[in-house]
Amino acid sequence: MIQNNARSKSGYVCRTFQRVELFDFFRIEQVKTQIYRVRMPHYFFIKIYILSPLIDYINIHLSDFDFKLWQSDSRLQFQFKIADELDKYDNVIQTSSEVAQYKGLDFIHTLSGQCFVKGSIHRFFNNGGNNSNRFTFSNFIEAVEELEDFGVIPDKAILRSFEFGLNLSISEKKLTAKSFYNSIIYRSGEIEKCMSDDGNSLIGKQFVTEDTTIKSYDKKQQAKLESTNEIVRYELRFRRMRLIKRFGITSLKDLTDKNKLIELFDKKLLKSVSESIYLDWKALPNTNKLPDYQKKKFLNWRNPKWWREQNMTRKVRNKNKISFETLIKKHAKYDIKEILKQKLINEFSNVIESSNFPPDNNTQKKQGTLAACIVSGNRVEEATTVKKKYCLTCGKEIKGNKKSKYCNDQRKCRDKAYNQKVSESRKAKRSKKEKEILHLIKDLGNEFNLIRTTNPNRKKIKGVLNRKTSIIATIGGKKKYYHGADARFFLSEFDKRLTQNLLNTTNNE
Repeated sequence: MIQNNARSKSGYVCRTFQRVELFDFFRIEQVKTQIYRVRMPHYFFIKIYILSPLIDYINIHLSDFDFKLWQSDSRLQFQFKIADELDKYDNVIQTSSEVAQYKGLDFIHTLSGQCFVKGSIHRFFNNGGNNSNRFTFSNFIEAVEELEDFGVIPDKAILRSFEFGLNLSISEKKLTAKSFYNSIIYRSGEIEKCMSDDGNSLIGKQFVTEDTTIKSYDKKQQAKLESTNEIVRYELRFRRMRLIKRFGITSLKDLTDKNKLIELFDKKLLKSVSESIYLDWKALPNTNKLPDYQKKKFLNWRNPKWWREQNMTRKVRNKNKISFETLIKKHAKYDIKEILKQKLINEFSNVIESSNFPPDNNTQKKQGTLAACIVSGNRVEEATTVKKKYCLTCGKEIKGNKKSKYCNDQRKCRDKAYNQKVSESRKAKRSKKEKEILHLIKDLGNEFNLIRTTNPNRKKIKGVLNRKTSIIATIGGKKKYYHGADARFFLSEFDKRLTQNLLNTTNNE
């Protein structure tokens, strides 16, 4: 680790590490530091812990590359090596290649003539040191420019895999790195594996899919760092690039685009936290205060095996996830998931060094993430106020599902609205039939035969009298059937017509 001591204008000694520029003592409050008093008058030593490599452990394939450039470089000393690797079918195969190690990177030339660069670009920037300090976007650009000295052209360096993550300092008293990785109880469709250090001690968890690996582990223990604060690393490793091609990321040059990295952070790294299910028992030590109907559900929600039930559909799992997270926010002392999100946003804003991040206050929140929060952690007001919706039946405000037209009052309002709709539909059909009957009686008069009978389409049941009224009207040789209420209306109106005709005949005589 490079160490420089210098006296500032105000008479203090500043100790800086890893290419950190010297600064005046009065600006120290803007940097996270630890200050130690020394037995020297008017002197302080400042030890700076700066975190978070954003991009690390790259694997790039160099297209149209001449290996002679590396052979003529005195910094690269190649040795012949045989290594075990996995093919696309996950079978172990032995590969032979020439490898030169330089400042944390492996420069590889295979027997087939292909050239690769693998390893930690953060360690390469630190001249082969560790990768525990903050690796900003500008540092990454410097490292890429330094790679160009080895003939690596960024737009011709095709990405095969890379890590995208952050180291997060934990200053909260009740939280440790273990609190964060132990709280992850489920991730959909992923295989959970434990991570251990050289002494086989548990240091974290990783969740593996076909294309990615999500890791959450104790960076302080893994790298054996001397730090007063706990450090947890949360990272997303892309082992196949097909998942992020839609972001326009295929080469090393694409990783130098801040806007693409901001989109990748929001839609992949931060979203991966939102998709996970977290439970920290320290935040919810007593479940006796939970409502009775939620106690039974909580027994399932706290069990990782229950979330992995194969019979559970995605829709049901997501519904339970929303209910569980609502319970945590309401009854837990703190929400560790939201704390992790906010730490990621804060650290990313320091690393990316862009005016486009974090978003403006007018930006709305997307997909439940905190991408619209400012660095201080306060929620941002939305640009448009949400309009209140009211139940169409009873007029109450709808507080739950905003897409619904009715309040969720034991389904009474929805059932009432449905019954009213059915009733109106029946009335409309009945009115149409009545108009048809009145037209027949008025215009045709006695020119049709009327027969009263039972419903011919009704299924006959043995021992049960069939009393449903039916009318058969023969008009021009064609039969028309009317049943039930229509038939009774027909008879009533037909009797009125006959009575009226008889009265008219009597008066004429």
